[in-house]
Amino acid sequence: MKNNKKQKDRLGGVKRFWVLGAGRFGRIAVDRISRSIPGATITVIDENQLSGTDDRIVFIRKEAVHWLFQMLNEQAPVDMIVPAIPVHVVYEWLVLKSKDRYTHTPMEISTLLQSQLPHPMKGKTGQIYTSHADFICPDNCPEPENRCTVTGRPRPKDLFKLLGDIQFQGVLPIVVRSHQLLPGVGGIIPEDFMTAYRVATENTNRTLLIATACRCHGVVNAVRLKKKQVRLS
Repeated sequence: MKNNKKQKDRLGGVKRFWVLGAGRFGRIAVDRISRSIPGATITVIDENQLSGTDDRIVFIRKEAVHWLFQMLNEQAPVDMIVPAIPVHVVYEWLVLKSKDRYTHTPMEISTLLQSQLPHPMKGKTGQIYTSHADFICPDNCPEPENRCTVTGRPRPKDLFKLLGDIQFQGVLPIVVRSHQLLPGVGGIIPEDFMTAYRVATENTNRTLLIATACRCHGVVNAVRLKKKQVRLS
């Protein structure tokens, strides 16, 4: 109960949204946020030209992750970031943010490590998708705490907790939670990006498991960071 109250406290004042991507899931997020949250302001970032008539919504034509890298800091005017593009936003942002001071070596996620993940599926660029579900979930799932919406069966361990508890040959999991805001709409608290960056850069020269997950679904990348040598002129 304390964890539930803490999450509600964190999400209670969420009014300012950055939605990354204006495809199907981005449009769903914008529609549900605008209809359900009075006073919400929404910025949508997409490479394609977009427009609308709702003065609460600002459209920006940019590549979303690079825009996030440029705009996100501790004073940024945003309460929740809603990823709606087919990339691992936290991982890609972390690589961009740390590239000037650190080198990055992507690591393969071994079959043995994948065996600790529910229903792992390899992505096109080395990431692993994982899910408690072996079926397509409805896009309006409210993510109830105790039982699956589709099966009615008790939920297994929350995936963000499962990933955070992984113990594997010196691998350090860094897990960013996607918080359920509305049915089918989840997002990340900006400060959690910053925390992930801090932990990653404090743990160089070891394998980091960078993960983003809600209760049921997640995406994982592995990487090693190494601090660049400063050249003296």
